[in-house]
Amino acid sequence: MQPAERLAPEADLHAGVLVARVAARLADAGSATARLDAELLVGHAFGRDRAWLHAHPDVALDRDSRAELEGWVERRAAGEPVAYIRGYKEWFGTRVATDPRALIPRPETELLAESAIAEIAARLVRDDRIVLARDVATGGGAVALALAIRFRTAISLGRVRLVASDVSADALELASENLAAHRVESLATLILGDLLDGGDHLNEPAMLDVVTANLPYVTSAEVDLGAGSHAFEPRLALDGGTDGLDLVRRLIAQLPDRLAPGGVAMLEVGAGQANAVGEMAAALRPPIAVTLLPDLSGIERVVRIARLD
Repeated sequence: MQPAERLAPEADLHAGVLVARVAARLADAGSATARLDAELLVGHAFGRDRAWLHAHPDVALDRDSRAELEGWVERRAAGEPVAYIRGYKEWFGTRVATDPRALIPRPETELLAESAIAEIAARLVRDDRIVLARDVATGGGAVALALAIRFRTAISLGRVRLVASDVSADALELASENLAAHRVESLATLILGDLLDGGDHLNEPAMLDVVTANLPYVTSAEVDLGAGSHAFEPRLALDGGTDGLDLVRRLIAQLPDRLAPGGVAMLEVGAGQANAVGEMAAALRPPIAVTLLPDLSGIERVVRIARLD
């Protein structure tokens, strides 16, 4: 900020004034979500949420907190995601810790979690078999966390077995911290492995009932541009190769050997990728059925691959 625009002059600044000034600063820096960013950062400085902030526009922030807020605003003005600045993201009704070890969970990934929950729940009421679930490329563990919380009792009773894997040890460390923060660390097994590989030492069953995967699906060219959060998030979690589908192809090729009869794999994909991914899956043997699931924006976001035999 220019000296005349600093957030911490001698006079106290109230919450409403701070939000307006921060929003103006971020708009000048090119943020497309300047007002939202401002409310999140100012609310974080108060240790409160946006609803509280709206209800208390005249509450003044202390000088030390205002100075800390200035640093956050400059980081956001430089493009750093708010989730990294605050250290968490509200996602699927849960606070998920976030930092540069892993991708920030996106709102559209909630569809993947919802779909997995529906698949596992249907199996639990259908028969008494143990449901074997694997979350591939778990990153910071958001989807695994959602499943562990939802099926806390079923996992504890041995009805569901949940494994989450990633090729990044750093990401798995963050996933472990997220599970522990919600006291479900004993309900999911974390393994270091590439796609569906790994886990042999844990005697993981070869055939899985439910597979979820939010693989890197951004093209290398887009990652190279470093636009927005892509400049701050780990490339390993973003780069899907020339067309964004390198890892998706590899995972689909593994499914005939790892997906149990009647099993389902659900893959999150980028805008415009669903048809191509569906065609890849449709060529698999044994026979499978492909369903494309749209997100709230109408974008076909999850490819559901069900083994029929």
